[in-house]
Amino acid sequence: MTMNMANCTTFIFDLDGSVYSGSRMYPGVQELLRLLDLKQKQIYFLSNNSTDTAETIREKLRGMGLAVQRSSILVATELVGDYLLEKYGIVRVKTFGTPALQHSIKSAGHIILSVGSKNPCDVVVVGRDPSFTYEKLHDCARSLTEGVKLVAVNPDLYHPGEDGSRVPETGALISAIQAVSGATELESVGKPYYYSFKKIMEQSSVKPQSCIMIGDNPYTDIQGGYLAGMHTVWISHGQPFPLDLGFKPDITIPSIGELVHYLLIEEVMHLEGNF
Repeated sequence: MTMNMANCTTFIFDLDGSVYSGSRMYPGVQELLRLLDLKQKQIYFLSNNSTDTAETIREKLRGMGLAVQRSSILVATELVGDYLLEKYGIVRVKTFGTPALQHSIKSAGHIILSVGSKNPCDVVVVGRDPSFTYEKLHDCARSLTEGVKLVAVNPDLYHPGEDGSRVPETGALISAIQAVSGATELESVGKPYYYSFKKIMEQSSVKPQSCIMIGDNPYTDIQGGYLAGMHTVWISHGQPFPLDLGFKPDITIPSIGELVHYLLIEEVMHLEGNF
């Protein structure tokens, strides 16, 4: 798929590891978003975050000095309730995660069961849970041995911390849960799974060929965009792209600020082509 950024209408950005690391914004982000806004591109932020909401992320971006009032933010946390509703209707759910995750599921009309409840359960939903305990692991595994469906907010094993350390994510908890329960079937709402990309295309009313997915994680951001039929820009941070994925991103850049140069070069080439 040949990519011409000038013809793309919708730019989708991963957040942690791409736009910022913890509370530190990467150089060039402000200039990049300002340039896309001037070109009247649609800007989306798509995060596998399973603890925050779109509003808390918007406030964080504003606090960094970014003008994001016209940008759309989709967070895996807030997509779970609708995902369950679209696929299963109203269900009884045990949630292992933050209050934001429980609120998302409850606001979609589902019935929330408390951890440890012996009442019949249809689905177990797992997000990043900083207070995950041995007791929670035991209860979750017990529920799954009864044939309950397992849904992860996202499959990430970790996300990068400000100091470069790996912060445990949902996928790490899922690995422990599957090891204990023996559950092999897993559904996930976040990247690289299709649901979040489908939501963006529905909201923006565009085809995948008009979208660019920009991110740092090859297995979630880039693979997800690729499988959805979108163009991809990989922020490598100096790392090689994994060969096991069997494809290459359309563009590889060491840091997000480099994307400004690509946009400006394409603009010059477009102007020269008109003369």
